[in-house]
Amino acid sequence: MAPSGLFYARLEDRDWRFLERLGEEAPFDAAVLKGGYLADYPEGDSRHGEEAGRLTKVLGEKEWDWALDPATAAHAHPHAAAWTSPRARSCSLAQSIPLPWTAAALADPGLAAELIEAAVDLQSGSRALAAPYLEVGRAEDPAIAANCGLISMSAERATDQRVVAYLQTLSGRLLDGSAKAAAERYIAAGAETVFIRIRRFDPRNLDHVLAYLGLVEAIEAAGARPVADSTGHFGAVAVAAGAFAFSAGARFFRKVPDALLQRPSESSEEDEEKESGGGPPILYEHPGRFEGVHPDEAGPHLAACPVPGCLAEAGKAKARHLRAHNFHEFRRQARLAASLGLRFAEVLRGIGSTETKLWAAALDWRAHQRRAA
Repeated sequence: MAPSGLFYARLEDRDWRFLERLGEEAPFDAAVLKGGYLADYPEGDSRHGEEAGRLTKVLGEKEWDWALDPATAAHAHPHAAAWTSPRARSCSLAQSIPLPWTAAALADPGLAAELIEAAVDLQSGSRALAAPYLEVGRAEDPAIAANCGLISMSAERATDQRVVAYLQTLSGRLLDGSAKAAAERYIAAGAETVFIRIRRFDPRNLDHVLAYLGLVEAIEAAGARPVADSTGHFGAVAVAAGAFAFSAGARFFRKVPDALLQRPSESSEEDEEKESGGGPPILYEHPGRFEGVHPDEAGPHLAACPVPGCLAEAGKAKARHLRAHNFHEFRRQARLAASLGLRFAEVLRGIGSTETKLWAAALDWRAHQRRAA
C-alpha cells in the first residue's frame, strides 16, 4: 500500500524555469498541471511560437511524477464561448467539443471518444490518467452521469495509469450529501483517486469543515484515494482525517476559485500571470505556524525551514528559493498530519489561531464520531 500524507504541488505556467534550477530531489511528491498550460500559445500571445510543453518536458527529464487537471468544468459555463481565454481555448480538450459544453454533448459516444483520445494524448507521460469533467450539482444532475461515462472510458484506456476523477461542486452540495453520492458513483465507474474541488468552501466555517472531512472519509471507505485539491493550509487537516494527499501552489492555488468562469476583464488569481510574468509576491510559509509572511515582514526573527539545504533565509530570499521552501513546508505538514491522524488536533491547538483551533475542534469531533461508531 502506498504511504499517505503526500503533497502535490500545483505549478504555475512559467514554473518550468523554477523546475530546471532545482536539484535532483523534488520538494514535492508530484506536480499537478492545468490542461491549459500544455496548450500552444495562440496568436497575439508574446510567447506565440515557443514550445508549449516545457513543464512536462522538465518533469519528464527529472523523472518526477505529475498529474493533469483537465480543468474543463468552466467549459460548461453559459458564456464559455465568449469568455474562455485564447490559451485555454487552444487546448486540445477545449477543441474536442464546441463551447459551451453540456452533459448531453458529453454523453454522445462519438464526441466523448474524441475527448478521451485528446486526454490520453495529453497525459502520455504521466502515471495517472485524469478524466475530463463537468461541475456537478444535486444527485439528479445529468453532469454526474456524463462524468461517470468519461471516467469509465478513461479506465478502459488507462493500462498501467491510475484513473483520476475530479469532483468539483459547490459548498451547498458538500453540505447536503450530494458530493458524497457523486464520489461514490465516480468510484463505481472506475475512479481510483478523487480530487476534491469545492467552490465557495469556507475553511473558517465549522459546518463546511466537518462536511469536507466526512467526504474525505467516505471516499477512503469506498476504496479510492481522496486528494484535497487547492486547499492551502487546510489540506493538512484533510490529510489528518484520511486524505491521501493535498495540493496547493507556492503562491496561488490555495482555494478553488469562487467563480466557475470569469469575464475576460476580470483578473483571476490562478491565471494572474501577465505576459511579463508578474503578479503578487510569494509569501514565506512560516514553519509550523500555518501562515504566510510577506517579504517586507520576514527576517531572522522567523523560524527557518527545517529542511537541510533550504535557501529561503526566513523569507529574505529569491522567489525561486521561496517557492521551494513553501513546498517543503506543505510537504512537512502533510507528513506530520498523516503520522498523527486525528491527534493532529493537538498540533493545531498549540498554534492557537482562531482558524487552527476551529480545525482542531473538527478533528476532535471526527474522533468522537469514530469512537461512537
